[in-house]
Amino acid sequence: MRSGWYTPFCLVLAGVLLLSPIGWWGMSVAKAAPSVEHSPSVSNTVLSAGKIIGAYGFEQGNSDGWKPRGAYTQIASVTEVAYGGTHSLKATARTAAWNGAELDVKPLLLPDVEYEISGYVKLDGNAAIPSVLKFTMEQQPTGGTTAWKTLAQTETTDTSWIKLQGRYTFTGEMNALKLYVENSNSAQAYYVDEVEIRQVSVTPTNPTSGIVSGFEDGTAQGWVSRLGDETVQVSNADARTGSYSLLTTGRQKAYAGPKLDVTATMQKGNRYTVSAWVKLAPGEQPAKVRLSAQRDYQGQSAYETVVGDTAVTTGGWVHLSGTYTLAHDADTVSMYLESPEGTSSFYMDDFELSLVPPLAIEKDIPALHGLYQGQFSIGTAIEAFQTEGAYGELVQKHFKSVVAGNAMKPVSLQPSEGQFHWEEADQIVQFARQHGLGIRFHTLVWHNQTGDWMFKDKNGQPMTQTAENKKLLLDRLETHIRAVAARYKNVITDWDVVNEVIDPDQPDGMRRSKWYQITGTDYIEKAFRVTREVAGPNARLFINDYNTHEPKKRDFLYNLVRDLLAKGVPIDGIGHQSHIRLEFPAIAEIEQSIEKFASLGLDNQITELDMGLYSNDTDRYETIPEAMLIRQAHRYQALFDMFTRQQDHISNVTIWGTDDGNTWLSTFPIARLDKPLLFDERLKAKYAYWALVDPSKVPPLPAGSNE
Repeated sequence: MRSGWYTPFCLVLAGVLLLSPIGWWGMSVAKAAPSVEHSPSVSNTVLSAGKIIGAYGFEQGNSDGWKPRGAYTQIASVTEVAYGGTHSLKATARTAAWNGAELDVKPLLLPDVEYEISGYVKLDGNAAIPSVLKFTMEQQPTGGTTAWKTLAQTETTDTSWIKLQGRYTFTGEMNALKLYVENSNSAQAYYVDEVEIRQVSVTPTNPTSGIVSGFEDGTAQGWVSRLGDETVQVSNADARTGSYSLLTTGRQKAYAGPKLDVTATMQKGNRYTVSAWVKLAPGEQPAKVRLSAQRDYQGQSAYETVVGDTAVTTGGWVHLSGTYTLAHDADTVSMYLESPEGTSSFYMDDFELSLVPPLAIEKDIPALHGLYQGQFSIGTAIEAFQTEGAYGELVQKHFKSVVAGNAMKPVSLQPSEGQFHWEEADQIVQFARQHGLGIRFHTLVWHNQTGDWMFKDKNGQPMTQTAENKKLLLDRLETHIRAVAARYKNVITDWDVVNEVIDPDQPDGMRRSKWYQITGTDYIEKAFRVTREVAGPNARLFINDYNTHEPKKRDFLYNLVRDLLAKGVPIDGIGHQSHIRLEFPAIAEIEQSIEKFASLGLDNQITELDMGLYSNDTDRYETIPEAMLIRQAHRYQALFDMFTRQQDHISNVTIWGTDDGNTWLSTFPIARLDKPLLFDERLKAKYAYWALVDPSKVPPLPAGSNE
């Protein structure tokens, strides 16, 4: 798996991330009296009534996370007037009644819980006609239509402070929740101050679907030291809400931190939202913190990033928010906080884990695979858990082939020498056979996701380049391939034999992997010959790589394959990963690469297609603009139009993932919200799907778009 224009590195995740890096720097958090929150280990975890979820007084001279609403609107913390303290937030340059100051409250609010929202608003100057001031909530329900709900309103003509106060609750899953202040006089500036969001209902949470840790009972609520050396204890020195938080000190290693056993809460195949607020302890230098999961099964541990490395300081609470799918069997599962480096002490507060409502597919829309029948097959990458439930239904309806996202990679099948783990790979194969789906195998040989044991000599030391080590490594390679190919030779026809062997920055174009350092290119030849011998003459054998559209890399790969074919090495096709982006590469470059390899008489397959929305490795959106999704749809349409032109040279197009809720781009190259696929995280068809099925349902390209 690789993305175009990304560094040559791959993160493998069973969980999926949705990052909402709300800074909330300098938030003025009013301290509430301690409320009762039981340990997650008891029968009910209670969200306590009366708890202040957020309070905003703007006393730090910034906007406390509020943002301007409207194209020209400006907001700023000012000292001209204030209801409390010395600062308030002023909204100016308004051109519509709904323009002003808005706050993203989705990270704060839970469904089916009632909140009281209050604050003070003041006009900047007397009004000639009465101005109607409102607190309004913009709701964007998942799979529904945006709606606006008035929480409180009042009418005034003078410049006195007016209190707005109302109750709010919502049901179901929301893509966005935005609280904002309206003024019916569209040209008039206003001030807002002392906004408070308080939870007023008590809602028990089923322990099988969620956990809340607020530490307001003065205990650690099940959180413990992960390694045993660090100190994890409740503290009243600082808190995001209420009076208590969890403080971790004395960390000796970067992966030390607070840990919570969530085994009793999670079930395999379910998806969960996971959230925590973090702040560095006084005196610490800026650092990064991440939220991770540890999954233990049959004596082996796996570690999965839930929320990637996030910048944290002593200046304010930072929100770590993501989603995690328990995709594999586990004896125990734990959530923990760690850092990529360093051992900073930090506070953690308001941890929440909750079950995402069950998914359902749209059964009355056309099957995607039917559009290209007779041209090329359409496939998707899945994990074993996606053979069941709504994911399994989505795959059966829309795709004609599958590939294992991770379950068939070398370290997944043979994590230690001679110890093969077939369970998840077998589950995918059985699912495909049961439903008449083709199977691509990914991958027999790769420099990544291969057990360290493969590259250790007979004494357990890292291999050096010797004749003895070369023979040992090639023998191990052959043993692995023979075992895997023998098991699946009668059910898998398309094989990614070797993966990512080209590095265009090297003089000869060859990646300096451990495979290459020890064996030269002999490992490539060996892998193809052994696979052909075991899998048989009807198996189609591919060499797979990313950025194959780039002329320099394309030509290195072309020359390598040409030379191997001249030696009689059995290569049948090229796998073009095709992790592309909204802005680049040009579709013509992809087409030229397909034609070049076809000139060798080779098949082409698009093996890992997705379309990231960002043009660089640093930007991130909290909500993806609709205009980007429209542009994505038009680009998908143009791409598949090209595939259709090249149908004589392409046998398969595989989408790298079923839906936006299961994409590796959520954590790579950085943790951020990305939506690169045809179905959204609720398995609903996106514009990108409709661009292929019925383009009339896709809005026109936004003004200024290049596609």
